[in-house]
Amino acid sequence: ARPQPRLDGGAMRADGSDDDRPPFLGGAAPVGSLTGGLLARLRRTEARPTVVGAGGTAVGGVEFAATIERAAAGLGRRGMCPDDIIGILAPVCPERLTAVYTVMAMGGLALPLDLDSDLETITEVLTTVDARMILVTAPLAGIARELADRSRVRQVIAFGDAAETTPFSELLQPSPDGSGYDPARGLFDNGILSCSARGSGIETTLHGHRELLSRFHTISRDLSLACRDTVVLDAGADESDRAVLGAAALWAGASVVTTVAADDREAAAVADAHGATVRCSPAPHRSAVRHAAG
Repeated sequence: ARPQPRLDGGAMRADGSDDDRPPFLGGAAPVGSLTGGLLARLRRTEARPTVVGAGGTAVGGVEFAATIERAAAGLGRRGMCPDDIIGILAPVCPERLTAVYTVMAMGGLALPLDLDSDLETITEVLTTVDARMILVTAPLAGIARELADRSRVRQVIAFGDAAETTPFSELLQPSPDGSGYDPARGLFDNGILSCSARGSGIETTLHGHRELLSRFHTISRDLSLACRDTVVLDAGADESDRAVLGAAALWAGASVVTTVAADDREAAAVADAHGATVRCSPAPHRSAVRHAAG
């Protein structure tokens, strides 16, 4: 019988006894959300993963993880509470990942909005779930403001400069007391990822932390992710697969490349250009490309 995974990433034998294999990542695992503990881990390791978007600009893994922690604290100072629903309007890019992980780090429900849906459908989704905030990339800020006018959304936070929005950079400012630490952090965990409306109806799928963590360990083990890997997250993949695989890659010290390509050929071209070893679509899998030794 196949060994059953433990939550710490190790395994149990068919008879229920512990496997003698070392647990995944030396026993380290996300706590509370997919990136809970990631910053501390990356600071302790020699791996130097990056997160790269369509423009080719690479953000270091430590900076990426630190931004999530600081932004999560910033959301808390702006009144976000556990279980709050935050809309995310962005193409598949580093900012989309940042928004998803930030909301989940605060114990909220990250609701990435389907860019192929019409405004009426997205408005209905936001109104039905009573979302009061949207995180958006600057080029889509105008759409976010219109959605706010049509729904109960009261605040639009934009990555970059956009009129009538709050800059995402404000979330990264130190706490008013100068301590740099929000005492509310650590109380919130078990963030939820939701997939938003598709087509003309409201169809949402919730992915709780327990489910995501289980998939995190499964993907990490099955793909044997390591710091030499480069992982491509494309628009043709399932939202939850992108979130889980992106986090698992960074925990393993692997680099992440995001692309808006949904067509398999286009995504394959991006993977080839970056020497990717792992792809996300149609499901997380190893590609034929391999890095040269060293």
